[in-house]
Amino acid sequence: MTEVTPEFFVATGEAQAPGRPPVRVVGGIPGERADVEVIHRGGNYVHARWRGSPEPSSDRVPVRCAHITTCGGCPWLHVAPGRAHQERAARVGRILGMAGVLTPVEAREAPPGAGRQLVKLVAADLPGGGVRFGAYRPRSHDVGDISGCIALPEKLRGLTHLVLRLPPGVVRFLIARQSTVDSQVLATLVVREDHPELHGLEAALRRAGIDGLALHQNRREGDALLDPLGPTTLLWGIAAIRESVGSGVDLTVGPTDFFQTNPVVGRQIWAELPDPGARLIDLYAGVGAIPFAMWARDAGLACFGVEENAGAAARAGETARRLGADVRIVGGAAGSVAIPASFADATVMLNPPRKGTSAAAFEQVMELDPSQVVYISCHPEPLARDLALWQERGFRAVSVRVYDMFPGTPHVETVVVLRRP
Repeated sequence: MTEVTPEFFVATGEAQAPGRPPVRVVGGIPGERADVEVIHRGGNYVHARWRGSPEPSSDRVPVRCAHITTCGGCPWLHVAPGRAHQERAARVGRILGMAGVLTPVEAREAPPGAGRQLVKLVAADLPGGGVRFGAYRPRSHDVGDISGCIALPEKLRGLTHLVLRLPPGVVRFLIARQSTVDSQVLATLVVREDHPELHGLEAALRRAGIDGLALHQNRREGDALLDPLGPTTLLWGIAAIRESVGSGVDLTVGPTDFFQTNPVVGRQIWAELPDPGARLIDLYAGVGAIPFAMWARDAGLACFGVEENAGAAARAGETARRLGADVRIVGGAAGSVAIPASFADATVMLNPPRKGTSAAAFEQVMELDPSQVVYISCHPEPLARDLALWQERGFRAVSVRVYDMFPGTPHVETVVVLRRP
């Protein structure tokens, strides 16, 4: 055993203590003297696991998870929610401050009932045949057991026990989403190639609580779950699930469509977005969550969106026709689709992937000269980079809010409102 006192959290959730090299403690809390067990010595850091503290921090809470030492999915289960909120807000504030964005950061607590409704599981071939599903172990590509994961709703939790009788190497990932509207589950098996035995799984998967199964082909090497150009086909059951954006407005989410992992917090965010005025542009529209949430507030709102996933854009169109909403979402990459002249001074919403706003999308927004820009981000570093560019072009952040989209983790969803002075 070694005794250390961590000083701060790092982005991956460990608490770092000084040393040569520094010690990163899984399960540690800054300011709490801790007994730790060294689990790996690297060139830049020593990695250790918390084993106890002579005076436990008042911010430490009991951990009920049976997989806390083998799964890196929820590294802050031991941190009290209040401390976690403070740490997320402080981290976003530090990162934005280094980029010259000095607006105060407001932390928003998750409403009751918030939680993950999406799971992404890694396939592992069993020595005796068959495939089980789990999660990568920390700093490893070994697949660890997460059966009974407490971070998931009951039906998705059941998939962590699932074993499929398939030949080795057939399945790469299993992605499943459970609706908060009717609890139906839509699952997607990610494979390199189609295989005859994949078409005989319906009975087993229906018993596991799955209501529809799609097949997505991803032949690319690496850890990316989806191939943007890979075909997706429905094998059986429902083709999409229903989700709510609030105010009684539902839409449909398909197998590879983007929708918030935690829809309850998503609805919290959408309800607190600023008034867009009469017109709204969404350059990363997905299935139209933001446009339809804004339309639910004001049925006179006109919305124009762009979405790279053609299936998601088509589903958004179906929702618009069903609701009679003035929401038009077209297929294409952000920054590559011409915006109608009537939207020249509209509010622009941006909810890009982790890497941030593309250069093409940024320049297109500047050409539009919007009245305000609302930027939603799940990764503070690209957000800070992009906000610095907005400031160079005359915009200023008038509000920054962080949301607890990913409970039990240091990950954070940040919403920034930008306007010209």
